[in-house]
Amino acid sequence: MNAGSPSIVRVEAGHACYDVTIGADCLAGLGSVLRTTAPTAIRAHLVIDAGVPESLVNRVRSAFSESGLIGNESRLTPSEPIKSTPTWQRLLLDIAEASLERSDVIIALGGGIVGDLAGFAAASYRRGIPIIQCPTTLLAMVDASVGGKTGFNIETSHGLLKNMVGAFHQPAAVLADVDALASLDERVFRAGLAECVKHAMLSADYGDPDLADWMARSTTNILARNPATLTELVTRNVAVKAAVVRTDERERSSGDQGRALLNLGHTFAHAIETIDSLSPTNDPNLAPLMHGEAVSLGLIASATLAEQLGRASGMVEPLRNRLVKFGLPTAVRGLPESGEILARMAHDKKADTGRSRFVIPIGDGSSRVVLDPPVQAVVAAIESIRA
Repeated sequence: MNAGSPSIVRVEAGHACYDVTIGADCLAGLGSVLRTTAPTAIRAHLVIDAGVPESLVNRVRSAFSESGLIGNESRLTPSEPIKSTPTWQRLLLDIAEASLERSDVIIALGGGIVGDLAGFAAASYRRGIPIIQCPTTLLAMVDASVGGKTGFNIETSHGLLKNMVGAFHQPAAVLADVDALASLDERVFRAGLAECVKHAMLSADYGDPDLADWMARSTTNILARNPATLTELVTRNVAVKAAVVRTDERERSSGDQGRALLNLGHTFAHAIETIDSLSPTNDPNLAPLMHGEAVSLGLIASATLAEQLGRASGMVEPLRNRLVKFGLPTAVRGLPESGEILARMAHDKKADTGRSRFVIPIGDGSSRVVLDPPVQAVVAAIESIRA
């Protein structure tokens, strides 16, 4: 795949269909996308991740000028604590102060936290206005920006509950400019690879049985952030996610297929990533875990659970080796006792009619949903990631 040739993945989600454009310098085409997706817009509100280079922000501002739009901005410094009701309210006030109408448009420029918050503001302001997602992290490109999930966390007596408030609000378009990945901190970049490994563990049922092998062959170029390789990596991952979303936009399937499969590793991940003391290494200065690091641990736990249930064999060590090559953690020190982790899982939004729900890999790029597995099997899975 030529780094100079953007690729396009079409997402079909219920009544919403949109293009995900992926490639080097594809943000240069934002003006054209704005004219196509929001032809009657007068104003645009840009929600900026404070970590995004100013050169990328200026590209978006130039697109506003090209399109004759009046631009306004909000700037967020992303972290799990700001993914909250007050931040959402602040965004709504900024948008209202800018006098956006229903035909106007919001642009999200940043990582998954910014995309989720801007997406929910777009879903709720005037009962829904268009949003264009411009993800700038690998995790946001391959996962958070596609599929229409938006929202934020809430703090309860049970602790912080991840993404418990939100809405399905599909974007009008997504532009994944892989040039943005060159400026990412190494840890942030590698964290996004966990979602790519996850997609490869279910991709055989969604049109790409070779994804895991291709990623293994391309490891050097991926870690070197070769633009052509990154374009292919993001394209293939987005295509897998789009295929899943097409079958089950709102995660309503009660079987062992559908959008729930995208939660592979996440039931474990959500239970541990809000524990502030956990670090991907022994260095407490690196605490807490990033989402992708928690997903990496969750994938190991899920593979262990599959083996405990007799649904797979010989998966854990090859998976561990794959994650280690991408610089991702496979065990963590300081994990609370298993009972506390189980209690956190009980309040996860992925529970199904009061039953715990896990996604497990069964091999050859396929995964399945299991309900209420034996507690001792889940405990063994938790212990598998304890350093």
